[in-house]
Amino acid sequence: MKYVFGPVNSSRLGRSLGIDLLAKKICSFDCLYCEVGKTVIKTLKRDIYVDPEPILQELEQWFKSGYIVPDVITFGGSGEPCLNACLGFLAKEIKKRYNFPLALLTNSSLLTDENIFSELEPFNFILPSLDSLVQEEFVKINRPVQGLGVKEIKQGLLNLKKFFNGKIFLEIFLLPHVNDSKTNLALLKEFIVKFNPDRVDVVTLTRPGTYVHQAAPKQTLSLWKNELNIKKQSQPNFNSKKQKNKVNLHYNLSLKEIQSLVLSSLARRPQTKEDLSKALGLSLKQVEEAINELEQKKQIVIQGEEDKNSFYRIRK
Repeated sequence: MKYVFGPVNSSRLGRSLGIDLLAKKICSFDCLYCEVGKTVIKTLKRDIYVDPEPILQELEQWFKSGYIVPDVITFGGSGEPCLNACLGFLAKEIKKRYNFPLALLTNSSLLTDENIFSELEPFNFILPSLDSLVQEEFVKINRPVQGLGVKEIKQGLLNLKKFFNGKIFLEIFLLPHVNDSKTNLALLKEFIVKFNPDRVDVVTLTRPGTYVHQAAPKQTLSLWKNELNIKKQSQPNFNSKKQKNKVNLHYNLSLKEIQSLVLSSLARRPQTKEDLSKALGLSLKQVEEAINELEQKKQIVIQGEEDKNSFYRIRK
């Protein structure tokens, strides 16, 4: 599938079925740590980058196939989903057709335009990112479209809070010697008190990024979490009868079908065999057979040395 991928295991949302509204790396940022790859079109211009119909057709096909039940349907994938001008239409249509919570991953850059807020009404969760409120650090880590500033993004998030009735989970991504300064910590601490999101996550690299590979030390993450008063957080309790039926539904799939699922998932982020097994509801043996075949076909490669924790990605 080209637009529907996963499910992917999310620490914040559980088993997340992804919807890619762009199909290639079209974004307003070109972040150092991005798992997807280099931005091929850097823009703030909204357009119909992908027509809604093929996305809806793929989603219908996915659910008819009897794959493992997700916790949530998430707009994310290759770039900034808010750039697709069909965002609001797709959200309404998917919400109408499927009884699942809807989530949106965003880098917050399009929230500077209040006209987009009406399109966000169908979502249950919005997961914006904000890595630095120091302009120089913001430019260094997120590499945004020229002219975009942290003041506008900060105000956009505050405006979102006033408008949006669902849950907001803020993410801060730290890189050592890039945005882990005391100044940034102090500014974000002050902002979070005012913004008052439902959840805050401070994270760093757990798999190779596009331009960098060094994660922030555990001590730094602990310091930030303590300063920002972040307690241990769990995934939302969806309390759906559907969630009780999470079993391996993929035992009847052919090797070719499993390979397609694996490729679709790896196209959005590097993952280990264990990641793929848990997220896709496949046995480790099924994943290993698919991985071996895809390696032989030279469609995927290992990042780093081969062991049980090796990450696999699509061959460029």
